[in-house]
Amino acid sequence: MKTVFVRYRLHLVAFAIALITGLACDIALPTSVPTSAGGVSQAASGAACPEWGRGNVIGASFTGDAQLNADIAAFVQASLDIQRLADQSYANVTAACVKIGRDLGVPDAQLKGDPNDSASKPCAAVGAQIEAIIQANGALKVNYQPPRCQMDASFKSKCEAECGLEVDPGKVVASCEPAKLSGYCQGKCQGQCEGTCTGECQGQCSVKDAQGRCVGECKGTCSGSCDATCHAKCEGTWKAPRCEVEVEQSQIKAECSANCEASANIRASCQPPKLDIQAQASAAAMQTLVASLKANLPALLQAQIRLGQQLSGQIRVITTTGNRLKGQLKGAGSKAIACVSTAVSAMAQASVKINVSVKASASVSGKAGAKAGAG
Repeated sequence: MKTVFVRYRLHLVAFAIALITGLACDIALPTSVPTSAGGVSQAASGAACPEWGRGNVIGASFTGDAQLNADIAAFVQASLDIQRLADQSYANVTAACVKIGRDLGVPDAQLKGDPNDSASKPCAAVGAQIEAIIQANGALKVNYQPPRCQMDASFKSKCEAECGLEVDPGKVVASCEPAKLSGYCQGKCQGQCEGTCTGECQGQCSVKDAQGRCVGECKGTCSGSCDATCHAKCEGTWKAPRCEVEVEQSQIKAECSANCEASANIRASCQPPKLDIQAQASAAAMQTLVASLKANLPALLQAQIRLGQQLSGQIRVITTTGNRLKGQLKGAGSKAIACVSTAVSAMAQASVKINVSVKASASVSGKAGAKAGAG
């Protein structure tokens, strides 16, 4: 796993260098903004981009161009949010694997991660121990419901106000053609749901509960709660609605809004995965395994599903914006360049941790035979 991690690290650091070098090719970077490959530089994250250190970027001033300023703020905030989530998930995955390993009697030496990767080695050791216990004691059945998350609609509204989008919910709903309306529905969504649909799905549902209700992605029309963007009709209250007609007027506004939505989803409040574990054997080793999985597997599944599936679209949005912004900063000033460079580098570092977290988590859940669909 160390070799895999190093390959990801080299690939993604090269990605960061390429983006930041692209900035340097188009713009004469000031000497106070380092562009070395060592990650987020102290100068960029400190004096040159103070908002990064404070963690609150929306509403900050980077350049005199109001629309570009809002665009930069939304991108930098989204990058900061995904870095925080990646760091937290990486730490949670490492801790969960170490806890399971200690419960199962895995030697401490095998639970100590490498200097550049704290998660892969202990998770691999735990996966091997789980496999050995199951082979010696009989089958283990682990079903789960994916984490259910609700986006931070309040943050989305605040962020989109800076993008220049209409944010008065009443005006948006009243003036927009119904088929062009979308947003977070606090109530029952009756249309396409971009996240998890909980209810009836007229189409293909990725995960169903024991009662046959959809609790996953619905490729079709959702009739129930939707934890992300709902399109067309909401039986309840629209939160942070938007009208596609307005968004189509400006691609820059659309991407600014997309980064706001990405941050709102990254900041979502989530219910952890629910487990249903059944073991054939009652041996002490199996009982210990079941107890440890009940306590620690939800954290692994949370990272695996949230980062590897639920937020993959948001991560692509943020990365795409970074690629676009690098060509739009000529004359924007050193602060704008420093903050965008910092965000690009942070995204590369976060991507490394995301990939390791997802793979390390899957190495444990896979050996346990965890499958979506718990009742």
